Amino acid sequence: MSDSAPVFSAADTEKVCCCLCGDPGRPVYDLPPYGVRRCSHCTLVFVSPRLQRAALSRFYDQVDYFEGGVYGDQSRFSPAMALQRVWTAGRLNRIDRIVKARNGRGSAGQRLLEFGSGYGLFLAAARDRGYQVQGVELSRPAVRESAKQGLDVYCGQLVDAPLTGPYGVICGWDTLEHVPDPLAVLRRIRELAADDATVALSTPYFSSLPSRVLGQRWWTLKPAEHIWHYTPYTLRLLAARADLVVTTVIRSPLTAANLTRLDSLVVLLRPARRSSRRN
Repeated sequence: MSDSAPVFSAADTEKVCCCLCGDPGRPVYDLPPYGVRRCSHCTLVFVSPRLQRAALSRFYDQVDYFEGGVYGDQSRFSPAMALQRVWTAGRLNRIDRIVKARNGRGSAGQRLLEFGSGYGLFLAAARDRGYQVQGVELSRPAVRESAKQGLDVYCGQLVDAPLTGPYGVICGWDTLEHVPDPLAVLRRIRELAADDATVALSTPYFSSLPSRVLGQRWWTLKPAEHIWHYTPYTLRLLAARADLVVTTVIRSPLTAANLTRLDSLVVLLRPARRSSRRN
């Protein structure tokens, strides 16, 4: 991130409660102007106070938000970009196998939506495999970069995007920890997903070894941007509330879809069977 990154104060923040229980939570870490809290009921960890929506948009509109961190230095070989490509291929391979088992044909013509699509690396790779792709991304510079590749990406939040389902595949890579209301996002995903859809997510997790050992020095804590912190348990709770079912949780840093990541989950979900859904 550049030296011109915006600086935020308490005036840029707001207090929030657990999106599942409405509980204000108990303090875990105090990181002014932010606070990290844990719900007293469901144990979901979240940031409060956190950046207000306008301040959050300013944060993601930094031109080098992706190039400075997520993708590394674009002007030369970047280990970060090399890993992004490994993760992309590993994740697409898993999704392809599920899609082929489901329809017997594979990816050709399948509609795929990615929320938090960044510069469009995953979308472009999915398009090359025959998917019909669309994306949603909050960062305006990233949306402009995606447009240069001919990708259809809406600038904003998924819950506000004018999309029409059904989609056979919906993905969100390292995005669910950033969104203002993850329960609203998962419910919107369920609305957009076909009944036999594959939903695939990745996210850091608060119960990981690095998080437990490093505490508030955990490199992935990042309270300005990572405003929800999950565990496999709280992810299952959120999914169930949105009528989604977690089918696979990948933690291994030796798997291509999650290579080298000691504090990350890759999660596969499906819509709940309609006969078991609540009225």
